Amino acid sequence: MAVSKRTRFEVLRRDNYTCRYCRSADNPLRVDHVTPVALGGTDDPTNLVAACQDCNAGKSSTSPDEQTVEQVNIDAARWAAAMEQASEIIASRSTGLMEYVATFHASWPSYRYVSDSLEEKVSQFYRLGLPVQVMSDAAVAAGNAKNVNDRTAYFAGICWKKLREIQALAEQIVAGDDAP
Repeated sequence: MAVSKRTRFEVLRRDNYTCRYCRSADNPLRVDHVTPVALGGTDDPTNLVAACQDCNAGKSSTSPDEQTVEQVNIDAARWAAAMEQASEIIASRSTGLMEYVATFHASWPSYRYVSDSLEEKVSQFYRLGLPVQVMSDAAVAAGNAKNVNDRTAYFAGICWKKLREIQALAEQIVAGDDAP
């Protein structure tokens, strides 16, 4: 079975867009099976790592050493725990989807059109765990911005920036740094 695009993205992000074998961030990255499928490996994220093109090609279908496999398992478990902790922090700030969308409508200026695609973006931000107050502030800022042609894109940009901040917080948790 092929690894999904979403899983590839999450593995690359978990590994900080750096090759797990040589620690290079300069070469094109691939997602590599630590234990190759040919040797019984699975597509489970705990068996996947970011690998630069050279390391991936050089490894071929050889078994990795025990230390590499153990480090992948430790890193995957730490990332999963950090994402769960970050999600819990965010969930404690969020509401239900219907209330979330209603808050958006209350925040978006009433004279501005709300397209179906904009409502879908709001629902997506809810599913991704963006806190309701952050989304509401973004709606007010985008809805009332001057000299902005595409308010929907502006709103989405603000929300994506905030979600990246949440991901950075999760990365700090994984690294063992004190969360701000």
